[in-house]
Amino acid sequence: MSTFKEKRESALKHLGKAWPWILLPLLLLTALAGWVHAMSGRPSFDQVPNGIPPAVQEAIRAVTSGLKAKIAWSSNRGGSHELYLLTLPELKLMRLTNNDRVDFYCRFSPDGRQLVFARSQKPWVSERNWKQWDVYRLDLATGAESLVAPNGDYPLWVSGDEVSFLRGNQVVIKSLQSGQEKVIFDSTGPPLKGTIGTPALSPKDRNLLAVAARGKHNGVFVVNLAQKSLVKMGPGCELAWFPDGRRLHWVEPHGRGGTRVMRSTLNPVRPRVWVDKPGPYSHEYFVRLSAGGRWMVWCAAAKGHEHDKADYEVFLWDTTRPISQAVRLSFDGRNDRWPDIYVDK
Repeated sequence: MSTFKEKRESALKHLGKAWPWILLPLLLLTALAGWVHAMSGRPSFDQVPNGIPPAVQEAIRAVTSGLKAKIAWSSNRGGSHELYLLTLPELKLMRLTNNDRVDFYCRFSPDGRQLVFARSQKPWVSERNWKQWDVYRLDLATGAESLVAPNGDYPLWVSGDEVSFLRGNQVVIKSLQSGQEKVIFDSTGPPLKGTIGTPALSPKDRNLLAVAARGKHNGVFVVNLAQKSLVKMGPGCELAWFPDGRRLHWVEPHGRGGTRVMRSTLNPVRPRVWVDKPGPYSHEYFVRLSAGGRWMVWCAAAKGHEHDKADYEVFLWDTTRPISQAVRLSFDGRNDRWPDIYVDK
């Protein structure tokens, strides 16, 4: 009769021979799960700590109660400038890109499912250099990136199928479906001559192009492409249209922190101070409105100015409330810039 010890040793011996067959189904299930995940098209974005203090998180949720939105921007909190996305009300922060280049100036598509952005052609390119960039598109559902146009900067969605961008002195519109490009403006000739930046077509009239200019013409201008006429809005840069297409806002080099946000109708031109926030973070830049015009995101620095080096932090404001109720969204102490916001309908 076998002893207990002999039975145990025999069982262990047989188990030793069988373990590969026991492990094989587990390995196959793991591989199958990975394949299903890949075929599902789900993005593999990395969730990272949002860095927002708990008390501030409570304040953000109180001020934004009922808001379902996502905010994307460029940050070098992880080393190089990558794109990040913050969801509301969850306050979940995701890193969208991960490479050795500079990714910035991201803009949501009209349906909020994609981003266009500028990517540097080498590991470091200053924002002051407007030529060494390419325009890319990022699908937020799959994480897939694709090149939209080489040698382009400051991309914006013109429609669900068209993107505008700056290439040298030219403003170009490209169809994503056909791949065709069309130059709509060249700043080497009349009515405006000089270096331009952040070109933006009116959301209501494609004959109206707003640009920031340096050189013979200096400041924020609106070009009527059909009439080849020019209207100056004021000194400054960082312009954008209001959703109604009849008003502009831009950043002027005056104010508490050295800058302030201006706004004006196009006809007549009557610039007014819109935002000059009290407190240490009053060097405002990179202003962007939601499609409905209610929510504003921007970045501000307590000291320093250089767009891609200073400690700019991200802020959010319900423009129907006093500016004192604006909330801060980033606390990383690094460079955060060029945010955009998409509000879910």
